[in-house]
Amino acid sequence: MRIIHKMGLITSPVQIYLYQPSTGARAITYLLLVWLVSILLYQEISQNFFANIKNPLNQYFVKYAWGWTLLPLSMLLVLYSISRQGTMLNTRSLPIWFRLAACTAVWYIFAQVLFPYIEEAIGVCEVSGLLTKRECRKEGFGWRGFDISGHCFLLTWNNLVIIEETKLVLLSLGRTNKKHSILDLPIASIHVLLCMLMLLWELMMFCTSLYFHTTLEKVLGTMCAITPWLLLYRVMPRMLACVAMPHISLSAMPGASWVLARLTE
Repeated sequence: MRIIHKMGLITSPVQIYLYQPSTGARAITYLLLVWLVSILLYQEISQNFFANIKNPLNQYFVKYAWGWTLLPLSMLLVLYSISRQGTMLNTRSLPIWFRLAACTAVWYIFAQVLFPYIEEAIGVCEVSGLLTKRECRKEGFGWRGFDISGHCFLLTWNNLVIIEETKLVLLSLGRTNKKHSILDLPIASIHVLLCMLMLLWELMMFCTSLYFHTTLEKVLGTMCAITPWLLLYRVMPRMLACVAMPHISLSAMPGASWVLARLTE
């Protein structure tokens, strides 16, 4: 695999875990994992450490998962830009910065706006006199609504973005000669950190599927991550290529076969 051959700095297990299988295959795996664990292994009541929503991993890592993901990706881009181009901002790095901004917008729209809105719009309080979720929770009652799993969305989204961006940073900036070899070790260390974060996000995804939400809420949350990934990293590059090279036909894009082909790339 050409990505792995270019990553001589990084230990082999990290290379393999980041880039094998393909991003699309991993997306399908996440969807199947969430669905199968939810219908076959779900435990509504458990005393397990991970079944407690206030466990430290959930409170200090998953709660801020996008920040934990965005920071090392940004550091990787900065160090790679300086190492290969000599500057933090250049013509090769700017598109990646814009894409990370778009990924942040996806996180915000789904996790901070859309999911809370849906839960409140179609939910009800245990006490009929309290009409908003805030009032209901403030009075100590539970709010019952359709709560699309923000955890399944966020953890899936984080990992898909990590895989794509580490590859694209390398392909965009790794073709030029090194200007600062002293940055090789920090760059390799960030790759290891990102690999560890992926493992943590997958563990917490499994725990969410095992202990929280309904099956439909979890599957929809996962699909809400896969759909923008497909648009941002598969559909949009193809459309931009068609604009840049008009002889490439757009007619091949619609249809299930095209989507499946992009997923398995």
